Amino acid sequence: MNKLIKNNYYSLFIVVISGFIVLSSCSEEGKGDEKQKQRAAKEKVNSENNHNEVDYYESDQELTPNVIVAGNVIKGAKASLVVEANTPDGVVRIGQTFTDAEGNFSIKGHIKDMGLYQLRLEERRVEGQEPKLVPMTLVPDDSVFIQLDFNSFNVSPQFSGTSWSEVLNGYFEEMKKFSDWQQSLENPQQYGNEKLMAMVMEAKKSMDDFTVKAIKKNPSNPANIVLMSNLFPMMGYDYWDNKHLAVLQNLHKNYQEAYPEHPMTKSLGTQLEQLQQSYSEYVDFKEKNIAPNIALSDPNGETRQLSDLKGKYVLIDFWASWCGPCRMENPNVVRLYRQYKDQGFEIFSVSLDTEHARWKKAIEADGLIWKNHVSDLKGWKADVVSQYQFNAIPHTVLLDPDGKIIATKLRSHELEQKLQEIFG
Repeated sequence: MNKLIKNNYYSLFIVVISGFIVLSSCSEEGKGDEKQKQRAAKEKVNSENNHNEVDYYESDQELTPNVIVAGNVIKGAKASLVVEANTPDGVVRIGQTFTDAEGNFSIKGHIKDMGLYQLRLEERRVEGQEPKLVPMTLVPDDSVFIQLDFNSFNVSPQFSGTSWSEVLNGYFEEMKKFSDWQQSLENPQQYGNEKLMAMVMEAKKSMDDFTVKAIKKNPSNPANIVLMSNLFPMMGYDYWDNKHLAVLQNLHKNYQEAYPEHPMTKSLGTQLEQLQQSYSEYVDFKEKNIAPNIALSDPNGETRQLSDLKGKYVLIDFWASWCGPCRMENPNVVRLYRQYKDQGFEIFSVSLDTEHARWKKAIEADGLIWKNHVSDLKGWKADVVSQYQFNAIPHTVLLDPDGKIIATKLRSHELEQKLQEIFG
């Protein structure tokens, strides 16, 4: 559901925080045809899509309209507007119209239940331009009026006429403050990452406080499906207030009472389970040096788990077929594996490839003879990247037989020396 909320106010800092290049390694910019990913600034919380969700957004033009979305777009005469919902099975259009000469519009449609919708301005966009859209909640029998500005469509909406209007207005005001602050900051590259993040969190605090207060005041408010995205760890657990988990859990509890069968409620429950588990793994990783488990498919589709290798010293090797330094290091890794494999040494290779054929071909070409090769073929979007908090490959993590991390970033002679210390 977070994907539906087009909030790009963090993009300025994400590039600064996550973008740096390590010599003799492949960073997130290392593959020529891939743009810098926004991975380092956030901990991904996967959403389990429920394909029954589309049932809650079905639009039948023959049914009697039960929602009205009307308003005015300043400087938006003769503009094409559409109310729609993004679902796992595609976009469902609720209604569409054109504004008149003064920018006025009214869209009627039928919805089955409460949900997350968006008002989108249909226009020809230039490459790289963000779509003009505004997220909102709708409940059957809602009649909402929205005041917008054509030139600042995404950040200027004012809602009225519904039970959730006031809360959503307040949230957009807080987001605009944060956006304005970002725009006012000159040359953010002059700050170190830690100082910059401290500045970000201070500027974002007002929006966080508003979100927490609003959800606590009315945890079953439909608008919370927009607000709650702000409480997830979008910039990593290092900068996340874990008290937000309790707020989200209380929201979910109230949604279970108000909307027990709604796929949004079920999806939120799944996300919170994943959030709690991944945060626990983060604490273990940061404070106890316990390696998060990895369970992914090998080239033949068989699932292999890092946890199955407990009892051995394990080198987790993060690499990719397109990473030149990784490929150059592989002969050394193969040599050390042959030398120590009979003494309790194992390698667990995790590829950041996106193409199965290239990944498999590289394994064979480089003679990577161990069995444990895994990948989800998501490249830098892979969960392991945020789990293990690295932004350049090759990256290695050495585990003891109990699964605890005893060394990281070992390569070449450093890796050989460490294995000699362990195995003699």
